[in-house]
Amino acid sequence: MNAMNTLKVLLPFAFAAQLLAQQPADPYALPRTDGEIHPERVRDRVWLMTGEPGASNVLVHLGDQGVLVVDTGTKELSSKLLAQIQKLAQEHGGEHKEIRKIINTSGRPDHVGGNETIAKAGSQIISGEERAQQVAFVAPSAEVVAHENVLRRMSADRSGAFRGLEPTDAESFEVDNQRFNGEAIQIHHPHDANTDGQLVVLFRGSDIVAAGDVVDMVSYPIIDVKAGGTIDGELVALNKVIAMAAPGPQAEGGTLIVPGHGRTCDQAEVALYRNMLTIIRNTVQYYKNQGKTLQQVLDLKPSSAYDQRWGASPSWTPRDFITAIYETLPARGPVFFSMKTATTVPSGRVF
Repeated sequence: MNAMNTLKVLLPFAFAAQLLAQQPADPYALPRTDGEIHPERVRDRVWLMTGEPGASNVLVHLGDQGVLVVDTGTKELSSKLLAQIQKLAQEHGGEHKEIRKIINTSGRPDHVGGNETIAKAGSQIISGEERAQQVAFVAPSAEVVAHENVLRRMSADRSGAFRGLEPTDAESFEVDNQRFNGEAIQIHHPHDANTDGQLVVLFRGSDIVAAGDVVDMVSYPIIDVKAGGTIDGELVALNKVIAMAAPGPQAEGGTLIVPGHGRTCDQAEVALYRNMLTIIRNTVQYYKNQGKTLQQVLDLKPSSAYDQRWGASPSWTPRDFITAIYETLPARGPVFFSMKTATTVPSGRVF
């Protein structure tokens, strides 16, 4: 075969390889947790950064206005995360490549650990008198957005673990609509979900929901009782996430839901997750209505049918999960929490 014929044979394969390289990675693939940060395009201008301990997820949104980051992972990997975000911005960003804004979906350490490192590497778009004041008195940094309960709890912490990680823009709201990089973004506060400072972020154009720890594809949801988390609030938040999503054909695909930990999922998977948690919650409430103590409920193992899949985390065991459920349910309350329609915490909560 002469050189020209060889070229004709190889060209289609080279073209196919080029197209394959341009395609987004499988959005439902299991995340890597090898201590290195791996950027993977989710859809459009949204990238998922994987590799954090515990499969914590970080989202990056690129465009002409700059870079928006949802959660910042752990403090230990913040330098590696920053390097990958900056590399991503240089290769795929728009006119401006600076990190402009960070949104924290909660105040847990694996969601805010990189706040200081990532924010200090960025800057805000400020004009007029405010810009002159910032240049004169304040070091440039990206805006860090969180619910005000996150700032309140960080400020009350005396250990110093959150020093430098505090949000610069802490607000109280149910829904906040804004636009960044030309895309409409909705930020929802589902009240007492895993914590009382939880946020869920919807990228409307890209059809992506950053659910934070409301959805966890690694373990049972971590309900932080000391931070205002409750099981009924968690179920209300899950129903909200499901309502924000739209399924694809045959209820598969559609809106991509990025959990706080683990692989990306779709509406149907989150509905199954919600149903499983509802069954466990209702069982614990039934036992508590009978007057059973926490230890008696733990001995009955109400989550045993699901523990093999969802109870393998050494840092959040089935015992931890059942304890959180028991502690946040009323002494006598409604046994049945609606799987599909409940958007408020059930009434009749008598503690």
